[in-house]
Amino acid sequence: MQTRHRPYAGIDFGTTNTAVGLVQDAGGIELAPLANPGRDATSTWRTVLFFEEGAPPSAGGPAIDRFLQVEGDGRLVQSIKSHLASDAFKKTMILGRAYTLEALIGEYLRQVSKAAQLPAGAKVVIGRPVRYWGAQTEKDEELALQRMRDALDLAGFGQVVFEYEPVAAALRYSAKLDHEELILVADFGGGTSDFSLVRVGPKVEPGDPKSILATSGLGLGGDSFDARVIDAAVSPELGLGTTYRDEFGRSTPVPSALFGKLRRWHYLSFLKEARTLQLLERIHQGTDVPKKIERLMGLVRDELGLPLHRAVERCKVQLSKAEQCTFEFPDVQLSVPVLRQNFDGWIGEELHAIDTTIETMLHSAGVASSQIDTVFATGGSSLVPVVRQRLMNRFGENKLLGGEELTSVAWGLAARAKQVFG
Repeated sequence: MQTRHRPYAGIDFGTTNTAVGLVQDAGGIELAPLANPGRDATSTWRTVLFFEEGAPPSAGGPAIDRFLQVEGDGRLVQSIKSHLASDAFKKTMILGRAYTLEALIGEYLRQVSKAAQLPAGAKVVIGRPVRYWGAQTEKDEELALQRMRDALDLAGFGQVVFEYEPVAAALRYSAKLDHEELILVADFGGGTSDFSLVRVGPKVEPGDPKSILATSGLGLGGDSFDARVIDAAVSPELGLGTTYRDEFGRSTPVPSALFGKLRRWHYLSFLKEARTLQLLERIHQGTDVPKKIERLMGLVRDELGLPLHRAVERCKVQLSKAEQCTFEFPDVQLSVPVLRQNFDGWIGEELHAIDTTIETMLHSAGVASSQIDTVFATGGSSLVPVVRQRLMNRFGENKLLGGEELTSVAWGLAARAKQVFG
């Protein structure tokens, strides 16, 4: 018998992944299964849209499936959340039609709602980062929130309540507590890293502003880690740092701008244009490392951005369990050994920024590290060993807890929806 759900939900709309928490008629909470063609439904969707000629746009798992089926013949849009605070993003042209950012997000969330089988006009609690990516002022924050309100309206939702994503994660952690604790929630997403000091326990009202002692965040996350792997391990094997003889016989550096497009997988398709392909042919003719340039040409020609970043993700997962891995990308015959200690060094700038953000938040709240009872780490990058080690060094190994890294926020948002709308 199919479980019946109430007409409200919690939506974790992330830069990289999205999940939906549903409240059952019986009061329990479960994650919505989201369809993925050719395989079982999953609890998360990639936050992407795919546009192609003669067909409506697709979202999430189906969008990636279509992108691969038609070999990139269309326009893939990713990381739409990261533009919310930017007043510079007004419209973008996709296959001859202008789309506002609100329209893109609205279309994506409409398809998420349909996949989760939410009724028309469903009431939702939707997560928001402590600080939207790129927001420098409160005006930027308000712009991001208003755009989200407009997008949710376009998607057909009814009443909407925003909740901080790390506060939602705190609700997930506190669900089984029988005592009060002061916890630090560290939410490491794809585009942002957010932190909250929250008092939780059976006698603390969920969402009570007095229970939130401090919040802070910064605009970097797992995508930044991936970009460092591309820069340090992959791009040098594709020709970064080499030279070639131009048409005048001069030794010329291979343009570094080519490799900047590799840092985000959906940008790679921008290189597949006649002028860039001609430049690559010229570089290949004048290089002393033809094999490296041939790899770069194959990567661009076959639009292998998505498989490339999936290989990076596999390598990161392996490094979370072992001291080294081999970055394998057979599509262009590339195999590179990667040591965990090297990876830790590559992301040193990001780690320092995370440490500084946490330290500043604790200082502003007048809370010492020793006063924190538990550090609840969530988000995919919370599994990176050096990230976990930094938290353990500051707060103590026995205080660090995790689990449900990609879905705890959605569960907590549903719990908040149950409180607000129930």
